[in-house]
Amino acid sequence: MAGKKTTNKKTDFLKLSIDDQVEAVHNALSDEVYPQLEMHGGGMEIMDIEGTDVLIRYYGACGHCPISESITLPFIEETLQKKVDSKIKVVIV
Repeated sequence: MAGKKTTNKKTDFLKLSIDDQVEAVHNALSDEVYPQLEMHGGGMEIMDIEGTDVLIRYYGACGHCPISESITLPFIEETLQKKVDSKIKVVIV
């Protein structure tokens, strides 16, 4: 576990720098979300963060999958709300 940051301790997301916000989001998604997307031949990237809106883009199989918005988007959003900030909304761009 050395060197890996945990996201169990929530901080005020809006007070973080954009770099720290991106790192918090990335860390929160690393354990469960990214591996699940990769298992299905796809992935996502963080395009921007505007307030509590996290803008993402799907790629690979996820970019063409009809269930991305109905299944993976809520999974991503719930993960971020649980691990980072309860006010986070995820928006596909």
